[in-house]
Amino acid sequence: MKRPPQCSNFRLTVHTHINQTESPAKLETALKRIIRLSTTLVERQSVLVGTTNQVESLSIVYEQVKSRRTASVLRRMLINNLDGNTTSFLLNKQAAAAGVVALIDRESESPLGALRIQIQCQPIQQLIDWLTYN
Repeated sequence: MKRPPQCSNFRLTVHTHINQTESPAKLETALKRIIRLSTTLVERQSVLVGTTNQVESLSIVYEQVKSRRTASVLRRMLINNLDGNTTSFLLNKQAAAAGVVALIDRESESPLGALRIQIQCQPIQQLIDWLTYN
């Protein structure tokens, strides 16, 4: 794995809705299978939020995007969702539970909802290049 870029003010946040049929603890475990989170908490008893300040937390996403050859798809998503030094992308929640990084364009593509990953980094372009170039 290529070394991740040096980002100042790096912050990654994951948001996902907790369905009535889902266990918050199992959902937290699913999140941690693909992103190494520092903290997690349940907001309003229906949203799980995880955060980290470590660029290395994206190493599993990095590895799977390379091995599954979906870097160009992730690059498109990151650039389309770019807003200043912040960008985001969506992952399939069910796939994450199995430890698989499956990119989706819309929340409706994931029957149980999506994982919304928001990344803040300065300079953001170096992070995008690291995640999506060989």
